[in-house]
Amino acid sequence: MKNLTAFIGITRNELLLQFKTNLFILSLITSILMVMLMGYLAGLQAQPMHHLRVGVVEGTPAAEILIAAEQVSAIVFADAREAEEALLNSEVVAAVFAPVQGGRLTVLLDDTQGAAARAVLSNITTALIQASSGTQNVHGAQTAGFAAALDIKGAWGLDMNDPGYLLRLLGAGLAAMVVLSNAFVFSGFTLISEKTSGTIHFLALAPISRIWIILGKLVANTLLIAVSAILTVAMTIYLFGVTPTGSVWLLVLAALLAGLGLMGLFYTISAYVKDERTLRAVAGLPLMMPMMFLSGIMYPIAIFPEWLQSLSRILPLTWMVEIAHYVFFKGATLADVWQYMALLGVFAVAMVLLGGFTVSRLMRIN
Repeated sequence: MKNLTAFIGITRNELLLQFKTNLFILSLITSILMVMLMGYLAGLQAQPMHHLRVGVVEGTPAAEILIAAEQVSAIVFADAREAEEALLNSEVVAAVFAPVQGGRLTVLLDDTQGAAARAVLSNITTALIQASSGTQNVHGAQTAGFAAALDIKGAWGLDMNDPGYLLRLLGAGLAAMVVLSNAFVFSGFTLISEKTSGTIHFLALAPISRIWIILGKLVANTLLIAVSAILTVAMTIYLFGVTPTGSVWLLVLAALLAGLGLMGLFYTISAYVKDERTLRAVAGLPLMMPMMFLSGIMYPIAIFPEWLQSLSRILPLTWMVEIAHYVFFKGATLADVWQYMALLGVFAVAMVLLGGFTVSRLMRIN
């Protein structure tokens, strides 16, 4: 009987503690958000992707058909060269060139876009077949005979029919995922542990400037992130068969900058929360999961609606994933990714300053 009474009392006290600290409410909200986000993004891939942008050449019969078709969002260019450049710059998911000899059309796909590239090819084919069969009348364009075979090409030679195609795309983004998770552990959980054990207090008593203490922590953790990123890239190459066509050191530099910025961000958050459970509730699912889902690691950004694409473009993890795609698939040099690298640099500097100030203030209070 005593054991049962004690059990009931412990259960009651634990429930009261969870409600008192608001952890139950936070975990409930984050769980709902995660389910909604995962369900929404998964559902997008099952919906008709009529918003996918397709480059067409002005004045051609194929352009007239695709401009009028509801299956695609046609963007008109003056010639095939401009349409192809737009695709290479990720402005469109596909480019349809004017008919070449034999009445065939060239459909160039951005094969780094995964499900989006496959969906836009299906949409283009459907629109052209409908026009050829006469179910769509666009200034007589249905007589152009577009039911003929299409000359389908991948812009980056990834072979979309290969069974390992999607796995290679996922592998290219693993380095960004590792950087995010390690920054969370190396900075957030470490600082919480130091606060709990009082180590941060003893460090504050050291006869050196707090700046050097913070820099030492950042340098050590950045080196760990660099090592983990290099190991992840090596595993991607040898396990997933993804051969980089650009400089791998660009990806390592991106990992360093992204890692620094994320550590500064998590230092800032962990300086204000009390324990690891609160850190998970505040920074885990609400911050990490959306960054992971929206950065292009798991889902191609092109499938998102415009408002969600705009949100994904401001996430630092998205910039690193873009650099990874350039390094692995697009033969990148620094000239190709300098804008993303500059954004990561600004993010790193801003977050390191913010995190350093926050930790320094925490040490001063203690």
